Amino acid sequence: MRDQKGSSVESPVSAPDHAPDHAPDHAPDHAPDPFPELAVERDRLAFSRACRDAMIDRFSRVDPSASADELTKEYVEVTVAEALEDLRTPGAGEFFGRITEDAPAGRPRDTWYIGRRHIEDEAHEPVVVDWRAPIAAPFYRATGVDPLGLVHRRRFTLADGELQAYLDEHLDDPDAAEAATGVPDPVLAEIGAARTGAMREIVATIQAEQDVVIRAPIDQCLVVQGGPGTGKTAVGLHRAAYLLFEHRRRLVRDGVLVVGPNAVFLDYIANVLPSLGERSVQQRTVLDLCIPRLPAVDGVDTAEARRAKGSAEMLAALEAAVTRHVSLPTEPVRQPFGARTLVFEADEIAEWITAALDGNLPVNRRKDSLKPIVDRVLLQRTGKDGAYTKATELRKVLQTCWPAVRPVKLVDQLLAEHGFGPGGTRRRWTAADQLLVDEANTLLNGTPFTFGHVVVDEAQDHSAVALRVIGRRSPSGSMTVLGDLAQSTTPAGQDDWDVALGHLTRAAGSVAHLTIGYRVPGPILDVANRLLAHSGVSTVASTSVRTEGAPPVFVEVAPDRLAARVADEVVAVRHRHHSTGVVAPDRLVPVLAEAFAARGLRVANRVQYLERDEVPVFGAEAVKGLEFDGVVVVNPAEILDDGGPHRGARLLYVAMTRAVQVLHLVSDRPLPPELAS
Repeated sequence: MRDQKGSSVESPVSAPDHAPDHAPDHAPDHAPDPFPELAVERDRLAFSRACRDAMIDRFSRVDPSASADELTKEYVEVTVAEALEDLRTPGAGEFFGRITEDAPAGRPRDTWYIGRRHIEDEAHEPVVVDWRAPIAAPFYRATGVDPLGLVHRRRFTLADGELQAYLDEHLDDPDAAEAATGVPDPVLAEIGAARTGAMREIVATIQAEQDVVIRAPIDQCLVVQGGPGTGKTAVGLHRAAYLLFEHRRRLVRDGVLVVGPNAVFLDYIANVLPSLGERSVQQRTVLDLCIPRLPAVDGVDTAEARRAKGSAEMLAALEAAVTRHVSLPTEPVRQPFGARTLVFEADEIAEWITAALDGNLPVNRRKDSLKPIVDRVLLQRTGKDGAYTKATELRKVLQTCWPAVRPVKLVDQLLAEHGFGPGGTRRRWTAADQLLVDEANTLLNGTPFTFGHVVVDEAQDHSAVALRVIGRRSPSGSMTVLGDLAQSTTPAGQDDWDVALGHLTRAAGSVAHLTIGYRVPGPILDVANRLLAHSGVSTVASTSVRTEGAPPVFVEVAPDRLAARVADEVVAVRHRHHSTGVVAPDRLVPVLAEAFAARGLRVANRVQYLERDEVPVFGAEAVKGLEFDGVVVVNPAEILDDGGPHRGARLLYVAMTRAVQVLHLVSDRPLPPELAS
């Protein structure tokens, strides 16, 4: 609370107690070696790296010019180049796990080392198994209760490329079942590691419920619903890498697309798939997909306009509009052919148009099907091929009945009819308009390009029209749709996954739930979860495996000291956590920039390639999907109020759950009652 002089007072926002583990006061004088096989495992790591180097040498000596033909030569060149690039990436030749399978009495047990890349010896026997191979699945899923055929699992800890320690889990020991069911310490250490401004791959720390999603069958539209820190984005990207491994030929041919919410987010995740050896995946925003491109998209819609333009009702109106320009003739057509004149009755021509219109092809391609219909009739009447080109009067009537329509003009007219003007050259096009133009183009001319699998992140924020635009890019309906309904904050966003699936695809769809949080500390997540009751959607609150940590700190100050105190809090948090971000209402950014400058800091609107004096500052909408070790949220009550019913709670929920280590709330208003215990 603020005292009567206006000075600030800090107070923690209470959260349920999480009892810390206490280490013993002292270790025994002659403690046994905790890692008796460390030297053996280090030798194995050295052997694996030597095998990797030998593989590089063998591939380097392949001569594509010895191929039988040019096509084979090109294939060999590409294959060898990709293999060498894979083997030279960081982590190739290393392993992070080891599993030992059970075997009948008298038979040896097989042991497999799990890593990021497949490594083999000179006899082509596996030295390290790719994490995506079926044999590796039990490493992620086995528990003491259900060991999945394993008797032992070992998790390795590497630092700067050196093997430092390992954790053994004896899955065939009933007394150890509970220990092999929780989240191991090496995994917790990796999850809580300092952030760098870029998302990292998580192959060494994938958990069982995540692995089930990653390895799910390809031929479905799979929605992954999960709260903050459950790893939705990482799971989606690792699923893309897994599907490329399992269905290489199909997906190399058809392509894989990742759709992110904005350019900052795409920069943040840009390194994940390349670090997994997959460089062919395209990463785009939904606007990047749109064709044809409008000359300028510089207009800004009101919230109500965004809601209307992105609605299912607008989709229906657009579908009706693409054929309403087609009319039927009312008069017969007289067509001269030499000395003869053929008469075509209006009803007969109407039958041709109706037959062509009654199809599933894009509208303009349905128009193209008129020609063969008329060709057949003319052949019957004249006995001559190619009569269509000479039937000028008939073609003129057909063109009048079915004129060419361009998607931009069609959408312009549709928007004007719905009260969104002025139209024509005076229209200032918006992002929602661009999506409608793309959908109109698809309805008229077909989808310009498609993919074998599509991953959509932050899908809850897409409108019905945007989801349709994305869904068109996967004709088979093979998609992974990532999101959290409690973080749906856009005016035309989604509140129900079943409804969203209807906009995306006609194929079968299902929803998988991620309920375990790994990023946000429990004391912070417990407080943020209080906002779910005010979000207006029904979701399962995630629970954090990170039970330790500090609860959020709330600081209330006088309005004239707000910017200065935020800057001071940022300096204090950055002292321990260089990866510190600020979430603030947009109106406060200029005054915050001045306060930061007075302390030698600069405001940045990105998370990659930051200078030492730059601090990322985002609005609650734009920060979605990002994470920072330290987060300072400015005026939480303002974020809550400005967002309106439900949306305000969702925006504040997003802002608070960006924190990986500490969260400070600085405000010139009291703590919102929605956050009170």
